[in-house]
Amino acid sequence: MTERPTATVPDLVGQSVDIARETAAAIGLGVTGEDPDGPGILSRTWPGLFWVTSQSPSAGTIVKRGSAVRVTFVEDGQSRSDVPMQTHGPLPSLDNHATAQNGDSNSAVDYKAD
Repeated sequence: MTERPTATVPDLVGQSVDIARETAAAIGLGVTGEDPDGPGILSRTWPGLFWVTSQSPSAGTIVKRGSAVRVTFVEDGQSRSDVPMQTHGPLPSLDNHATAQNGDSNSAVDYKAD
């Protein structure tokens, strides 16, 4: 029996739910909401713009392809107090969010730490 290939979980925090789903799918992973037995993430986020606020497992974790990343999300325009606080795991790095998704540094502002 052949073991499934693995993938490194990407940092999805700060991405729109649509982009997070595409990012995960590109490496063979799925994305689910907090309740995997509840309504699907598409039915909970359409229509509208929703942002990923936390994820499990965290970015950098090695998982088997076909696994799902569980995300929490907030609708665009909700106040910061409506965003659940992450209470476990490392805080996401903002360095990953400073360049464009396609890696083209000409289409994004480069962030440089002091």
